[in-house]
Amino acid sequence: MSESVCPYCRMPFDEAAPPKIFCTACGMPHHEDCYRENGGCTVFGCKCAPADDPKLQVSQSDLSAIPVTAQPYAPVPQPYVAPQYRPSAYGGPLGLSQAAAVAPAPTSAPYAPAGYQPYASPLGFERSRKSRTTYIVLGIFLGALGVHNFYAGYVGRAVGQLCLTVLTLGYVGIVSWIWAIIEICIVEKDSTGLNFS
Repeated sequence: MSESVCPYCRMPFDEAAPPKIFCTACGMPHHEDCYRENGGCTVFGCKCAPADDPKLQVSQSDLSAIPVTAQPYAPVPQPYVAPQYRPSAYGGPLGLSQAAAVAPAPTSAPYAPAGYQPYASPLGFERSRKSRTTYIVLGIFLGALGVHNFYAGYVGRAVGQLCLTVLTLGYVGIVSWIWAIIEICIVEKDSTGLNFS
């Protein structure tokens, strides 16, 4: 059955086809022109099979001969833009008629190291830091309801503590309160990553 077709061209052997030739190593029949075109036997691993194509080899000297212009990475400094007060339609911040002066944006702080940028929100104003004292007081008195976590921005924890207290009608509220006491002892940053002031 294996001799019914040529393994190179997949054509059957018959009288009209070119003459058949047998590989001297493995005995596989081929058409004579297929054997010559392939350069030997088509059976994988046969010692009469043609040699593989030569592999491309690149040496270190070949690589170093190519000139490469490397550009060092330099971050582009972004200037800090201070928040600016814009008077409302009612005049001043308290509804008064006087106009507030708009302070010019400082280009850099004299005490800040090079590249220092204070945290600014995407809206362009600087975030104020949350008070640690407020966080502790809320945790002590309203910790079972998760108010301290709402204040710090940890909404998931706050909802968990609130649900734990409210859904059990206060019976498991002591667990939420102990949870809050542990949090006020170990949490030092709000949900945005800023340290408490």
